[in-house]
Amino acid sequence: MLPFQVAVTLLTFIAASTLALSRGGAAIFSYHLIFSVGIMPLILGAMVYFIPVLTRSKSTGKFIQLLPFSALLGGILVTSYFAFPQIAPAGHALGAAIAIIAVAKLMHWAYRLKSKAIGTPHSCLDWYLAAMLCLLIALGAILMGYFIPSQRATLRLLHLHFNTLGFVGIAALGTLQVLLPTVTQRPDPNVASRMNKHLKWVMLGTVIIACGAAWRHNLAWIGLLLLAIPICSIFKSWLQFYSKDVFKRHGAAPSLAVALCGYAITLLIGTAHAYHQTPFNPIAILIIAFLMPLVTGAVSYLLPLWLRPGLQTAWHHAARKHLGFGGGLRALVFMAGGVMAGLGYGIGWHLALIAAGIFITQTLLLFMMNRV
Repeated sequence: MLPFQVAVTLLTFIAASTLALSRGGAAIFSYHLIFSVGIMPLILGAMVYFIPVLTRSKSTGKFIQLLPFSALLGGILVTSYFAFPQIAPAGHALGAAIAIIAVAKLMHWAYRLKSKAIGTPHSCLDWYLAAMLCLLIALGAILMGYFIPSQRATLRLLHLHFNTLGFVGIAALGTLQVLLPTVTQRPDPNVASRMNKHLKWVMLGTVIIACGAAWRHNLAWIGLLLLAIPICSIFKSWLQFYSKDVFKRHGAAPSLAVALCGYAITLLIGTAHAYHQTPFNPIAILIIAFLMPLVTGAVSYLLPLWLRPGLQTAWHHAARKHLGFGGGLRALVFMAGGVMAGLGYGIGWHLALIAAGIFITQTLLLFMMNRV
């Protein structure tokens, strides 16, 4: 599942960037292509991979492993609705319903593993459960719009924020705090206590921003301040323990650090956009400056393991070195592209397309190496 979904996600980055350039800006179809087809199934697939590790459980059954594919099917149906609304009129609701069923089953499975875990599960599991809850709320808001048409615009805003800041943001922040110590091969002694303390601030900040976007825009600053608590704490810890790694030109660590910076910038620009009604595009920043370095950084470390599970060999080391080549420089290009696209400059999508294209080339070469 995961190598296939990695390929799908990278292709959605290229397709959405190309569409944004050809149409003078990314449209709702491009956004759903990335989030519904590229990001949602990839995050769910990664959760299926990580949750047994976090709970010290046995490997998952085939049914659970197929649920991210179900979410992918739902995402394709939703996206097809925006591409061909007259051909696939039911795709929107049907796709959302399929995704809800898949996410609900994954959430139930994760909670069951948590209750049966030997000892205390890793704190990241609670972040994953919170992220899936946000996704259920986001998808439910879309279905609710069919029953309350007068509130459809408000429910769409709830859907947008619980999806991006809730599901994607919480899952990504949880993964980043666990993945960077793994990438650098040096533990973060504060990660467990920090994640336990900060989940409530992340959830509360997300809820306030989402509800503020729907009903009272001036509440956005309160949500921003609450989300700043964990973000500043993560930055402080990373600078203390991983400063030599995150400022390198190569490797996965710089990409992961830039992704966290991109998330922080998205929050600042998004809050300014909500409060002052500026013409900024926070979604473009989120996609280019946050998601693209996050995915490329995580993939550059994890893809070799997913291609050849088991004992780590010299091939895994060489594959990570190959995918991580230029990782820091590539992440800076994503950052610059995201900020420029968010401010309305089309060259930002050009930069995203170039950086993503380079990484896809590196990934294709790795697939060729894997066959040797």
